[in-house]
Amino acid sequence: MRPPHEEAGLGSIIQVLAAEAVAASEGCRDLVSIRDRARQLVLRTGPGSDAIGSESWVWDAMRPALRGRQRQMETVAALSQLRIFDESRTIGELAQKSVKSPERVLAQLPVIYDRALQEAMNSTGGDAHRAKAMADQFITCVIARLPPPGSTVRDLLVSTLVSRGLDAEEVRDECVLADLTELCLFRSQLRVVASETGRSFDDLKGVSMAVLPSRVIGDALRKHGQYCKKRPGSDLNDAYLGVLAAYCDVLYVDKRTAEDFKRAIGKEPKLFGLIGDVAKAADFAGLLGGS
Repeated sequence: MRPPHEEAGLGSIIQVLAAEAVAASEGCRDLVSIRDRARQLVLRTGPGSDAIGSESWVWDAMRPALRGRQRQMETVAALSQLRIFDESRTIGELAQKSVKSPERVLAQLPVIYDRALQEAMNSTGGDAHRAKAMADQFITCVIARLPPPGSTVRDLLVSTLVSRGLDAEEVRDECVLADLTELCLFRSQLRVVASETGRSFDDLKGVSMAVLPSRVIGDALRKHGQYCKKRPGSDLNDAYLGVLAAYCDVLYVDKRTAEDFKRAIGKEPKLFGLIGDVAKAADFAGLLGGS
């Protein structure tokens, strides 16, 4: 899977999301039509050498870089369930509160650190060294984003959300913070894929995440999938690969992901007609037997 302007190389979730954003920008308005157009844009067939290229040294050079990214993926997966405040409140409700004094903020940091450490310990299966590194990284980010003196809660909310891709007028009193946070994540993804689409980020901001297959599938798996205390970095890869259910006749997954799909399909009617079959196989022979 790769866009037509790339002559060689394997695609990724970035190319899939970029193709879906292009399809929506072209006027496709529903999940199936966007999926079908995105498939035309990124799905390529041919010999394997066309996919991986003829220069094998590239893969040797990339391997250390990919391993280096694994640590960040592990941190993201481990702390994905951590919530340090109530995001179910509206902007209006939160704006009525006051920013804590510097002394109270400093007193709260050890509490936040301990919560992050506990999440990391659970996710890594009790690996204290890795868990501490994750918690240290997280609290460093929290400290870097502490509000400047004299800020109001509204100032803090607006500046934070705008820096993550929203327009100031989108931060309205009736909006729930969790919904805006989710929109921020989507906008950050659009910013990343903009260069792959030939369009500017401002042009893509009008794309709705509700009509992109990759977002709908990912959200369904997160919402209805099993809760696991242990969350390795490979969970992110599983989520990205799960998106391909919209682009394959049959997607083979592991036992846990298969159960997540089963739960999601039973509760999300919009997945019917959007995704192909989701199957399990114990080994490569099982793949051949199911073809």
